Amino acid sequence: MNFFWESGALSVRDVVALHNEPRPSRTTVATFVKLLEQKGYLNHKVESTSFIYFPIIEREDYCGQNLKSVIRRYFNNSIQNVVNFLINSEEYSDEEAKEIISQISNRGKE
Repeated sequence: MNFFWESGALSVRDVVALHNEPRPSRTTVATFVKLLEQKGYLNHKVESTSFIYFPIIEREDYCGQNLKSVIRRYFNNSIQNVVNFLINSEEYSDEEAKEIISQISNRGKE
């Protein structure tokens, strides 16, 4: 999706060309693009003999939908479980944990 948000409308061939080496096969990209279209993230128009695909969902909406799916699937649909995981993770600093807590505490006060 990043290629589409950054570059706009693209053909499958364009998407393949945007990848670093080793590039995926055209068939693989076509399958993935078709899946994104079926899920409602892309649409297409016909130009000459090619399908040109373009995003029909904004990046923020896409990310929000995916985040909600991760929370539902891996954290039992609980924000508390997500926050506990982040706070207890060694990958995040105490300052980041304090900032999360501060943002939660100040929510609705603004």
